[in-house]
Amino acid sequence: MRRNSTRRASAALLVMLLAFAAGSVPAAASALRSQQAASPLCARQSDAVRIGVSPGASIGTLSPADLDRELTLARDAGAFAVRVDIDWSAIESTRGRFDWSRTDRVIDAVVAHGMCPHGIVAYTPRWARVAAAINDSHSRPANAATFAAFAKTVAQRYSSRIGIWEVWNEPNIVTFFKPAPDVTAYSALLRASYAAIKQVQPASTVLAGGMAPSEDTNGNISGTSFLSQMYAQGSNKYFDAFNVHPYTWPYLPNDPSTASWNTAMKMWSMRDTMIAGGDSAKQIWITEFGAPTGTSPNSVSEQVQSDSIGIVLDAVLGNDWLGPAYVYSLRDAGSNTADTEQNFGLVHRDWTPKIAYGRVDAYAAEHSGR
Repeated sequence: MRRNSTRRASAALLVMLLAFAAGSVPAAASALRSQQAASPLCARQSDAVRIGVSPGASIGTLSPADLDRELTLARDAGAFAVRVDIDWSAIESTRGRFDWSRTDRVIDAVVAHGMCPHGIVAYTPRWARVAAAINDSHSRPANAATFAAFAKTVAQRYSSRIGIWEVWNEPNIVTFFKPAPDVTAYSALLRASYAAIKQVQPASTVLAGGMAPSEDTNGNISGTSFLSQMYAQGSNKYFDAFNVHPYTWPYLPNDPSTASWNTAMKMWSMRDTMIAGGDSAKQIWITEFGAPTGTSPNSVSEQVQSDSIGIVLDAVLGNDWLGPAYVYSLRDAGSNTADTEQNFGLVHRDWTPKIAYGRVDAYAAEHSGR
């Protein structure tokens, strides 16, 4: 989800935010990073800054030539992983009948380009949805065990190619968890899926679904509230790392006026919740972040896009409890510069690079040892 906000808030977190890249390096987090680096599927996780790309669901619709070109750009910019939708609603639209063709093609291409596929297991076919959201694939499943059975099937199919799993996408907002976000319902999905995936791949990394920027309004649940409720329910036992999507556009990630909803800023309080819950060794991953260029009033200049990405990468470098950071997205989804959703790419629709592509490339070259 790509979100902007016009809300202006107090600067209570200013000191913490402007210290974005100055965090300590807990020994437990260092141990976790070493453990992750040992994975044969994703050896490059040992890099000081682990940069991934989140190209969006449209990657599955690309021609072979365009898919090759996008993945080559990702690899050449230093990406270690590519985040790929494994869409239950598309794969098993009819119960018991599976179509893996699109997913296989993308995952095989990511591996062929020397990167790690990162699987998002999400979205619900009509036959498995709750009645209150029967017409929307972003409906939560009616039965957690049925969803977990699909997750297990996916893990079995891709056990030699995928070692990073994400259970759902942005379950804290109405857009992606209909009819409304529900921590208890999501925790049931996560708990069942975690057990199913670990049965197949004990050494895999299972992430909670990324938290969208949000406040506790209009049915949405802020990431901090969502995490606190998960710990209160004991659901933290069923993720290896937490996960946020710290979009802040058109503001910079360290702009104190956005403190009420800015997930980038709130990662520190989330970290405190995790430490208090006994999880100091667990990281917070960033599986989407970025900003749209273009001509919309809420878009940003290429320089501000680059600066926004750089601030987050500095935070990852300076805080070992932050895991990999995945830029959304790789290439603009369209050529309408007035539509923010079409302009998150590191390169334009015509493949010409934006300033941010060079910044990511230079950052990876400096910190990944390539």
